Amino acid sequence: MGGLVDLRGMEFTEMLERAVMSLEEVEEGEFLDFIIDSDSVKFIQHIEEITSKYEIKEMDGYTIVKLWKERPAELETREEFKIDENTNVGKLIERYPEAVDILVRYGFTPLKNPVLRKVLAKTITLGRARKLKGLSDEEFKNLLEALEKLAEIEK
Repeated sequence: MGGLVDLRGMEFTEMLERAVMSLEEVEEGEFLDFIIDSDSVKFIQHIEEITSKYEIKEMDGYTIVKLWKERPAELETREEFKIDENTNVGKLIERYPEAVDILVRYGFTPLKNPVLRKVLAKTITLGRARKLKGLSDEEFKNLLEALEKLAEIEK
């Protein structure tokens, strides 16, 4: 059990990507220690989408974050899933995998990469993604309509 992964000096996205990939390599119940030299609070906010079991040790100039691999959380119940600007992209994709193709058509090309999709999608809402891509009101409305059709097909 255990292991040490040095994430110092990496860009934030790269840190998250490496943390997720590293956790995939261990068994449920095992942990990894990650050494980071950036904002540990921001790191944990993003990692909480993957695991809720962690410990933080602040050291002189860096932080050690211990993360345990947990069982994947069960998907939310199908009812009460609303698609709007507050919808988490990761949860949308978990529920409707076909949403990736629609989102990529609207310019969210990083979602083509499975690792980035796993890490970044869980940290962003459709509204925030819209702002990052600079979609117009009309484009965003069309995107939401296309995504809502996925939900209608399921019913």
